[in-house]
Amino acid sequence: MKEIRTYYYTDGSAALSPEIELPDREKRRRELWEEEKRRQKKQKRKNVRALRSGRLTALYVCTFVVMFAGFFSGYVHFETSISNHMKNISNLEGEIADMKAYNAAAQSRIDTNTDINRIKKIALKDYNMVYANSGQIVYYDIAPEDYMTVK
Repeated sequence: MKEIRTYYYTDGSAALSPEIELPDREKRRRELWEEEKRRQKKQKRKNVRALRSGRLTALYVCTFVVMFAGFFSGYVHFETSISNHMKNISNLEGEIADMKAYNAAAQSRIDTNTDINRIKKIALKDYNMVYANSGQIVYYDIAPEDYMTVK
């Protein structure tokens, strides 16, 4: 509550008279009521600001949670994709190893079934092939800029 003070002044031998007028009860009640209303309005504004701030905080938290969930799901998707690619690479490497083993086995079968001496006899007898004479052989030099690729 507001304290009411009175100030007096002295004017010679006369009795003391108040310098300011004392408020009457009705005026005092009205002032207190108006002051209470101002205080309530101020408190209401504070509450509205706090509520608005609370809503913003909730919005920020929800946004953060949604972003975190998005990043987490992206990370899980990325890890799953890498795992699937690694499995695929492993399967392909297994297929390559199987093909190399099959090719080596086929080459071995071809090598064991081929008889060089038999081929030589057939070439000499059936096709009348002969060995080359020394005059039929021609040697030549290859320049270093020239090259040959073997497939």
